[in-house]
Amino acid sequence: MLARKPVVGRVKSDVLVGAQRKKVSVSIIFDLSPVMKQIVQVIAVLIGFVLIMMIINAYTTKLGYEVVKTQTAVVQLTKDNDTLDVEVASLKSPVRIQQIAVEQLGMVLPDSFVYSTKSATTERNVQTKQQIID
Repeated sequence: MLARKPVVGRVKSDVLVGAQRKKVSVSIIFDLSPVMKQIVQVIAVLIGFVLIMMIINAYTTKLGYEVVKTQTAVVQLTKDNDTLDVEVASLKSPVRIQQIAVEQLGMVLPDSFVYSTKSATTERNVQTKQQIID
């Protein structure tokens, strides 16, 4: 069998460099102790929580302003609707309609009214009124 000769004074340089090479950190930020890593993580979680709370608070405030704006619009529209209801009632007034019919259209109230049914037609004498009353 063949045996190797021992190398006494000679060591290859690449073997020595590989054995001596350590992990060299590029930055101090990533070279933290485990306790410091936990502290940094806790701080990051707290900052994230605070940011989320701020976003939620801003959204809630925005919705509150929109609710107030909508309520104001509802109140204004209700007032407008009531005003229009009063105007419609005044325009539907029989007194107003009679006044327009007499003054602008030249119409008059008839002296008598005739009612028609299927079987007979009768004339009724009705007292005429000068004004229609609400």
